[in-house]
Amino acid sequence: MAIAETTLPALSRQQIARYAGAVRDFNPIHVDEEFAKASGMPSAIAHGPLTLARALDAVVAQIGAERIRGFDARLKAPYFPGQTLTVAPVEGGVELRDGSGTVLATVALTLAD
Repeated sequence: MAIAETTLPALSRQQIARYAGAVRDFNPIHVDEEFAKASGMPSAIAHGPLTLARALDAVVAQIGAERIRGFDARLKAPYFPGQTLTVAPVEGGVELRDGSGTVLATVALTLAD
């Protein structure tokens, strides 16, 4: 698999809000800063599928959509506004890391030859 490590720009609150509107998921943990803090988070958090979509976009940009046959993801930590997202190749897929190196998710990829 020829996927190079890629760091994406920081996620904005506006991107999270637009995603919430697009998928009609207005869970307050994603869109209400005070609610998120009252829930023990330092900030609102990105939707899991948004995190994965950003990562898969980076993979598609490198190898093409036609090579991806499937993926299986495991979210491990929240993704916060203002954080970059690094997509790094690992055995069998990619690992998603925030700017501090915390692993946010692992994604196993099934690719066409």
